[in-house]
Amino acid sequence: MPAKKSNTVLCSLESVGSIFQQVHRSAAHAQKYKKELIALGEAHPQEFREAMCSVMLLILKQVPQITADALKRHYAFLAEVCKGLKETVHSDGITVEILKCFLPLHNANEKTVRLAVVSTFKTLLKLVDQSNTSEERQDLYQDIAEALKKRVHDKWAPVREMAVASVAAFQTGKKDCDVTQQLLVLLCTDTNADVRRQILRCVVPRKEFLEGYFHGMVRCTRDVVARVRSEAWDALGRFPWRYIMAYANAKNVKMADRISDGLNDSNASVCIACRAALLNCWLQRDYKAECAALLELMMGGCNSLSLDPFEVVGTELLRYCQRRDPAQRFEINLADIHAPGLLMWKIDCKARCDSDAGDETSLLLSLEQFSAVLQDTVYAYARPDVEPKTVRFRNIEDAENMLRILLSVFDIYEESGYLAHADNNTRTSLLRIINFILKVVPDDDPGLFVDAAVRALKFLTTRTPEEASTTITSALDSLFRSLKLPQRHGLGFDDVEALGRKSRERQQDLARMKALIRAGTATQEEFDHLHEAIDRDEKFLLRMQLMVLAFLSHSQRGDDIPIFCSQMIRLGRQLDNEAVRVAATKALALQCLISPNAVHTFMPLILSETSEPVRNDFTSVPLAAIGVAFDLVMEYGLRFFDTTKRPSNLNPATLFNSENAIDVRLQHEQALAEENVHKVGGANLLSTLRYYLCPSQKPKNAITLVGFCKLLSCNRIPQDAITGVMAELLLHHVRARITQHQNTTSAFIVDYLTKFLRSFSSSHPKQQERFAKGGVAAFRVLLLREPSWAAKVIQFVLKLSDPFTLCQIRDIDPETAHRVNKELSEANPNPNNPSEDNGGRNKNHDGNESVNNHARNSSIRTNAARSSMQSGRLLRELSRYSLHETIAEELLIELALSTNTESRQVCMDALEKHMYFYSKENQPFLLYCAREAVRAVPEGEDERARLQGWVSELEQRYFDVEPAVAVENEGNMHEEKLAERKAGREVLLNDLVERGYAEVDCVPPQGNRTPASVKVKVEDQDRKRDRELDFFEIDTILGSRRKVKS
Repeated sequence: MPAKKSNTVLCSLESVGSIFQQVHRSAAHAQKYKKELIALGEAHPQEFREAMCSVMLLILKQVPQITADALKRHYAFLAEVCKGLKETVHSDGITVEILKCFLPLHNANEKTVRLAVVSTFKTLLKLVDQSNTSEERQDLYQDIAEALKKRVHDKWAPVREMAVASVAAFQTGKKDCDVTQQLLVLLCTDTNADVRRQILRCVVPRKEFLEGYFHGMVRCTRDVVARVRSEAWDALGRFPWRYIMAYANAKNVKMADRISDGLNDSNASVCIACRAALLNCWLQRDYKAECAALLELMMGGCNSLSLDPFEVVGTELLRYCQRRDPAQRFEINLADIHAPGLLMWKIDCKARCDSDAGDETSLLLSLEQFSAVLQDTVYAYARPDVEPKTVRFRNIEDAENMLRILLSVFDIYEESGYLAHADNNTRTSLLRIINFILKVVPDDDPGLFVDAAVRALKFLTTRTPEEASTTITSALDSLFRSLKLPQRHGLGFDDVEALGRKSRERQQDLARMKALIRAGTATQEEFDHLHEAIDRDEKFLLRMQLMVLAFLSHSQRGDDIPIFCSQMIRLGRQLDNEAVRVAATKALALQCLISPNAVHTFMPLILSETSEPVRNDFTSVPLAAIGVAFDLVMEYGLRFFDTTKRPSNLNPATLFNSENAIDVRLQHEQALAEENVHKVGGANLLSTLRYYLCPSQKPKNAITLVGFCKLLSCNRIPQDAITGVMAELLLHHVRARITQHQNTTSAFIVDYLTKFLRSFSSSHPKQQERFAKGGVAAFRVLLLREPSWAAKVIQFVLKLSDPFTLCQIRDIDPETAHRVNKELSEANPNPNNPSEDNGGRNKNHDGNESVNNHARNSSIRTNAARSSMQSGRLLRELSRYSLHETIAEELLIELALSTNTESRQVCMDALEKHMYFYSKENQPFLLYCAREAVRAVPEGEDERARLQGWVSELEQRYFDVEPAVAVENEGNMHEEKLAERKAGREVLLNDLVERGYAEVDCVPPQGNRTPASVKVKVEDQDRKRDRELDFFEIDTILGSRRKVKS
């Protein structure tokens, strides 16, 4: 009897195994095999369970040899079998047995086995009986959850991804759930994008999950990987909009900015996902295409300074509504004014104004009605207790957003021509409203509505600019008369020095009163009263400065500047409030841009402010002064600030005596009067600005770097100074690269300078040459401090000094190039005699074969012509540039002058590994420098042997060795040229060293290494450019003398 039972089990094992083997091959008869297994499970339950577990283990053992498609069919078939057995026998016993069988194998050594285990868990955990709450079953679930929580931290990303999908069955979504906590940590820290995406896929549209995953989903909308951003929008779209906005308002998340970024994403899939979440889910599913209802939650309680994100969202909503109903219009209902309705009305008007077929006149209000609506909105914002006369507001607390929208509508009225044809009464009414807006000083933001109101003011006074000056002067005068300090001391707006002095005295009184409070001789009420008066005056003064700044920023060159504006600028520069002084400095620069005659008067004042210490990295007067100084140089150039030399006849060499002393003194004073004493001189100005590039001026380096990049882009720097400036930029680039992972400013500098240097070096051959010279100068400075970074800098410079075509050839994948060349050679083994390709076969060609041969020959000729054109273009590109020869000469000079073994090693590594010589003519000076370097390097050193081998290879492969007589005749010329190069090297190197770039703090070493311990690994550099030159066929194109140096 026992023997019979064992035969039954063996038979069942074979049958089950054969069925799964057939499924792995093809899923064509999966339903038939499913019925067979279910029948076996019903007939022999115990034997079938044992056979299934044995077969699963056998398959698990063979997983590394099974294809991915076969595994997909396996998991799908296994799920169908377990589901069918559960429905047939009303038990999940086979599923539980397989889970128990696989549980101990989750930590197998083979990664594919671990992946198969967690994949099986993901497949079967969905099929267990959730109503079974026995203790044994709960213990099994707990063991599986613990195993999966370990697998989510597996070292192989596919295992982590599948483990996340499996363990998601055990999470509740709340923050106190241990599974949810681990997944949230992975969502923030896992480096694999597929794992992060899988976590987002496991988010279930329940309130608990929104509470736990809201921050993670919002953060992932700005993930660096597009598919993660797309999945984040899909996850957010599963939740109702009202819950999304409730959490966004509670967590201070601006959903309008996030949605705007998603709609404008550079990746199409992200845009589609964001648009689907906004339109299909939130707009259509939650609000039945009611745009105002969706925007009301987004704009309610959110006073954003910019309408751009809301306009992007509103534009998308408008397009969706017009696709559904082309006749739909968003009109203003004066009996129910609210911010979302005004926004959709403005967007609709703007869309019709920009469209050729649209008619915005049917939607736009008349200027009289618009003036009435604007007036009521202004009073609702400034005086909420005043009853509106014309309109009714749905929510008066949203008056700020409504006013911001109405002020932006002036652009549409200007483009439509309404303002140009406005009558005087309407224009006067609108000017009065704008004047009132400018005089309202909010407590939270003194600059609120200043720019929008001044912009609207300029639109209204295009034909009568004096009205703009009158309006801005009236507002400034009203605000000035409201200041407490002038009222207390009886000062006017022209008493600038006195106002500044009294302001500083009041600050001292405040500090003194604070000390008296501690001593008990002053009361807290007096201190609070003085503190409130100072705060109020500072807010008023800041709004006045911002008004002047906005007025000047919307003016043009040659416009009249009101006297009151100039006095306000003087007053702002005398005060000790940082924000007021920054605004005054920027306004002073705008005044110089509008009036060129004022540049020489105020430029020395601006430069004096640049020397002040930096107190705040964001709002600092020196940083603002440096920025505007660069703007003025960009506009006028350095020559504009040069002083003219006095003619020699005005200052003759005369002996002073009692008879001619008076005449000479008078002549000298007349000559001085003819000069412009305010001119600072272009050279002095450039020297002052370059001073702020020095490492000692670290707080000012970032703004100065950006300024010099602007000057180089617009060619405002003299040619003799470009090399030094470029060297300083590269040195700052090195310093920022070292600290970019610890400092956000350094990361910004690295990104900014990298993009600029690539653009600058590729803009023109001359610019590329100047960049190369600056790179060599930076390389020489780094050799004194950090040779390892000097090697990286010269490699970076050489890469950007390559011709563009050569860069493309060098970056070709060698294997791809070899395969392409092989295919071309096989396609045309004997291009001179195509008839021999058939080897004498098929001599009797029919018509079709002759047509094919003709087409084939035509294709060969076309390819040959294309190749000839490409070769000609390559030759032109390679002949145009010869910067690597120039850089090689400088490196050889450095080899000859350097006494440091490590520096010579870095130079030799650059010569051997990164050089491409492609000049058509011989380079006798390069050979002369190479021979001088060989003589200078001491005998017995490795660098001398390497250099001799390099020189011999250079003479044999690239250049024709000239006769000895010719070399002797040109020796003096080469010596003079070498002496000139050495002198220029010393001048530039000394200048950079004097500026502090060779000091210890300039280029911090990596880690704890010292300059003496830095070693350049030749083996690592050998592996960087290991490729076969024959793949590119450069020798065929350039000839025998011009080969690529490897």
